[in-house]
Amino acid sequence: MPMHLRRSHVVLTVALMLATACSRDVASPAAPPTLSVAAGEGQAALAATELPQHVVVVLRDWKQRPMPGVPVTWTPLASGDVVLPLDSATDREGYARARWQLDTATGTHTLSVATAAGASAHVTAYANARPFSNVSPLPVVTYEGSGQAVHPDFVRLPSTWGGDPFRLVATPYPGGDPKYENPSLFTGSTGASWAVPHGTQNPLETSLLGYLSDPDILYDPDANELRIYYRHVKDENEIWLIRSADGVTWSAPVLTVHAPNHSIVSPSVVRRSATEWLMWSVNAGARGCGSMSTAVELRRSTDGVSWSPAEPTVLGDRDGFAWHVDVEWIPSRSEYWAVYPIKQAGGCVTDRLRFATSPDGVRWRTFPSPVLVKGANDEMRDIIYRSSIDFDAASGTVSIWYSGATYVGGSAGYSWHLAWERMTMPALFARVNVPAWEAASMDAAMSLPQLTNETAP
Repeated sequence: MPMHLRRSHVVLTVALMLATACSRDVASPAAPPTLSVAAGEGQAALAATELPQHVVVVLRDWKQRPMPGVPVTWTPLASGDVVLPLDSATDREGYARARWQLDTATGTHTLSVATAAGASAHVTAYANARPFSNVSPLPVVTYEGSGQAVHPDFVRLPSTWGGDPFRLVATPYPGGDPKYENPSLFTGSTGASWAVPHGTQNPLETSLLGYLSDPDILYDPDANELRIYYRHVKDENEIWLIRSADGVTWSAPVLTVHAPNHSIVSPSVVRRSATEWLMWSVNAGARGCGSMSTAVELRRSTDGVSWSPAEPTVLGDRDGFAWHVDVEWIPSRSEYWAVYPIKQAGGCVTDRLRFATSPDGVRWRTFPSPVLVKGANDEMRDIIYRSSIDFDAASGTVSIWYSGATYVGGSAGYSWHLAWERMTMPALFARVNVPAWEAASMDAAMSLPQLTNETAP
């Protein structure tokens, strides 16, 4: 065949092939788009917590090309489940993502994802039962009559003091009103029942400017006296100290350390010897509740009055950032224990209490799961806040005094109360060593009023 005819034949053949393909495309109806699960299928978490991974779906056309900009709806089949879409429409690669928090029901949960054109997918997850807890309400008589309180801190007294062996300091906080947030003292002998000590007039201190929060109480055996440190919040953070040789009469306040707001939150003081004192606190920077992160810092002192500059500690947490902290030295284990509620970036509605240990107070070991999450009782349905921990080596028992809140709505806002729990040390470590099961909660961002520097205790 001549060359020019051969070229014409090739061109004709290619043209016929293209025509056939085009006619096939026109004649064959396109298959509908498909929505499929790209990530997050088959996860498990504790009931009433968020799944550890985002749910991700992808939308593609019949040729498996991504379909961007298509609206997606997320519908949990369990009425109590909460889903927060991170994407309300598919991105440039056809993906859409959401966070999914399970309700309190154990068992299989299902999430339906769909587009208006009818493409749909279903995602399943499993809710495990929560670890057992035995949290009891802890009613106290506050000086203003509400019974609402926050920031508990516990100390054990030697037998030479006589009377009740325990003291608890806390601050009333009725409906989040800071003018009543002043250190108040209670006495008890069981850990479960507390009364105002005979002869004591609560509050121990008041201020006409700002508020007095985050009290921390400890016993100094050398001076045979109680010390209470507390934070005065006004145009800066000031940590003040008062002392008492009988738990009734208290010294004039002494300023021990100060720094810009909100860089010394929740001071927690440990006395190791007459010349070794340590103070941990949380540095949330100028934004406080609105900060994107926090840092736990350590100061040192030879007398508990004059303190060194703050040094950083290594306390990182998978769930978020420490907001308030209580640290105790556990002599029988030669280690420090810390309990602290977790804050998320930009807010301080805290929904869990974490636990950590340290040989030196600087390098901390955290554990997979919290000590407690919100909802343990009616008083802490929505928030778990600053708490205090004690270990009695003689009996092998751990006691924790919790504070937290339930949102009651309207002008009342949050109702703040105390609670407590006692367990064996093995039970504590068994609880916090449950395999990791949750990521940061989204309830605060979705339904609860956010706390601010003015409304957070």
